[in-house]
Amino acid sequence: MKRTIEAALLGSVILAGSACNEESPVAPDGDLFPVRAATVEVRLEWDEFASNLEVLGGFGSPSELGAAVLAKGFAGELDSRALARFGPFPAATSVRDTTGTIRSDSLLAFVSGRVVAVFDTVASTNEGPVTLALGALQAEWDATTATWTTAVDTIHDTRMWPEPGAGPVVALGTRTWDPAEGDSVVFDVDSATISLLADTTDESRGIRLDLLSDGVRLQISRVTLRIDTRASIRPDSLVVLSAPASELTFVYTPFPEPPPDGIRIEGATAWRTVLDVDPPRTLDGPAEVCRVLGCPLKLTPNTVGYAALVFRSRASDPAFQPTDSVGLDVRTVLSREALPKSPLGGSLLGAFGVTGLRVAPEAFGSDPGRAIEIPITPFIRSILQAEADSTELPPRTLALLSPFEPISIAFASFQGPGGPSAPVLRMILTSGPTVELP
Repeated sequence: MKRTIEAALLGSVILAGSACNEESPVAPDGDLFPVRAATVEVRLEWDEFASNLEVLGGFGSPSELGAAVLAKGFAGELDSRALARFGPFPAATSVRDTTGTIRSDSLLAFVSGRVVAVFDTVASTNEGPVTLALGALQAEWDATTATWTTAVDTIHDTRMWPEPGAGPVVALGTRTWDPAEGDSVVFDVDSATISLLADTTDESRGIRLDLLSDGVRLQISRVTLRIDTRASIRPDSLVVLSAPASELTFVYTPFPEPPPDGIRIEGATAWRTVLDVDPPRTLDGPAEVCRVLGCPLKLTPNTVGYAALVFRSRASDPAFQPTDSVGLDVRTVLSREALPKSPLGGSLLGAFGVTGLRVAPEAFGSDPGRAIEIPITPFIRSILQAEADSTELPPRTLALLSPFEPISIAFASFQGPGGPSAPVLRMILTSGPTVELP
């Protein structure tokens, strides 16, 4: 009986054109058990493996970001304002009476308060003091659908702002924020304003934060209302209550349109890029492949030791360039016909954890043109395995996206097909002769 052993690539990847010799440590003759596996790298151009590139948005909204963006003329174009609405105030609080007993008091009188906005200093671009303004909103608005021009855009109900940019507002004051002195800015508000913000039946209630300083972009991580109240049990003392924003969003202009010739990921609207990938089943070149592995070379799951999409980064629109590292993920689109609402498969980047592949922000700003490699080996092997088994091919559409959507107003950009920096499919291919044992 004879057993056939196919030579396989073991250990580290061997450079193109080289070979690996293994000898049995117990064989009397080193040539009795020759195992030679040849490995070569191949890069396929876009037209050889991919098609139907499409950039899609709308998988998230600013209200889902959990933060808000402020800007005025940033990069010469971006204006953004933050909107916040506070939930029901605490109905009662515990107060120690004159005898020292702690009692619950629900008869609280508003005295004054403070709106506190906390900034993400890493995501903000200012290096010095900036001036901000606080105003009370006057029109009814919906946090999940509000835009620069639209206050409400729900089913059978579309209403525009009286003034673009979430206006008008009743001015409540201005303040200066200096990042060298802390990460927050505080606006004092009076009891009348507190009462208005407490009225949960009023759909117009809320505040608008504006940036008055030109040329910077700020990110607010949270907004809280601190309320000074006078308790009926101890009218000589003030009790401070806290009401965090129950809704926080932002409206901005201009809205970045999808690129006609490139790839985009992330952003406040959660951009995704989808493409169809269908690798060739045999290779008749390039010459190096034929010299090392022989042609025609049939691609099988065992032949493909590694596969990855290689993209070249390019600078995003200046107003939307990242200030922090960008996370990238790739998933299988389970039904292309159902796009943009198709369900997605699991991440193909399991080795990179839940945050995905991280790329420095400079790749999309000051240092474009970086090669970003996204492994998709299991995806390519699954297609070749189905071909070998003569079974139905699995989905062949991939979605490039952020591991978390949305995560920032900024987005990552890559070169698309049709140019010298178009995406390529990089594969490490291995083949070897069969060896027969007596």
